[in-house]
Amino acid sequence: MTEQAITHSVLLASPRMLGGFFEESVIFILENNSDGSFGFVLNRPAKTQLSDLMPDAPEHLQASAVLLGGPVQIDHLFFLALRTDQTDPAHIGLVQDLGSASCPTKDPNLLVLPVLGYAGWAPEQLEGEIQGDDWLVTNVDPGLLLHEPISERYAFVREQLGFDPTLLGQSPGRPQ
Repeated sequence: MTEQAITHSVLLASPRMLGGFFEESVIFILENNSDGSFGFVLNRPAKTQLSDLMPDAPEHLQASAVLLGGPVQIDHLFFLALRTDQTDPAHIGLVQDLGSASCPTKDPNLLVLPVLGYAGWAPEQLEGEIQGDDWLVTNVDPGLLLHEPISERYAFVREQLGFDPTLLGQSPGRPQ
């Protein structure tokens, strides 16, 4: 699978991925290249709001729910930004500094999501997990996905697949 095919895609955890951090996870892959893969879980709430972690956050963002983006650097707060006024499939990017004068957080067409931690993979690790049927790569529009309630995002992506992933059989040579 090429770098381009995974970058900016949405991953759905395989139904057979049980009991770990990634069970029933939906992940947006921000970057996939020769250095590895980097993304964020989009359906796991951190049970806190931004004002609890960052009292000086812009007022209109203080009540924002925080997502638990992955098991790596869970003490680091990231901000994902998504333009909501595009007709083409939306692109998620990172906002580096909410306090900078150039930060467009007051733009009504920009959805800003606070996220603790990230999901990361070593070079070619994610591709191996995809080949091992741990992840389903989808072309779900992140803009549509993020308008779903957090608790319904896994079911939403699953519906968008057009088939029931629990029906995927065991492949020859791939014991489960």
